[in-house]
Amino acid sequence: MQSVLSAQLEAAALALVGDGTLKDRLCAAYCDHLDDISEQDLPDEVQEEFAAMARVMHSTRALPGDSVVRASIRKLSNEEAQRYAGLILRTYGQRIGALAATARTAPRAASAPLESTPLVALLALESGTQRHTRSSTRPKQVSRG
Repeated sequence: MQSVLSAQLEAAALALVGDGTLKDRLCAAYCDHLDDISEQDLPDEVQEEFAAMARVMHSTRALPGDSVVRASIRKLSNEEAQRYAGLILRTYGQRIGALAATARTAPRAASAPLESTPLVALLALESGTQRHTRSSTRPKQVSRG
């Protein structure tokens, strides 16, 4: 089963790689998936940066009909927006890396599945722990000679 935090970080990462301008994608990622995350739940390496980003995201006074986060993001430079998008992606990567490391070192029952995320599935494929691979489901090519 996938944890709520991992699901939120994955959804935010997917929002960042979607359509639209970087600031629009950053706003969607933060507002829809990250605004209620506590930095204490995140990997130690990013807690301070994430807390600073959260303060910046709530630092600008919003006009009527606008949100504080949208107004704050609008005031960011393109470089700041890129830095915060990178932080979100790094946070997701570190979270998944920590979960994968825990899964490799912690004894677990045969029925306890790894956290279901695309990265963990990819790691499982790379390490050969997954039973079915794409190549085993491909039809054989018929030689035309």
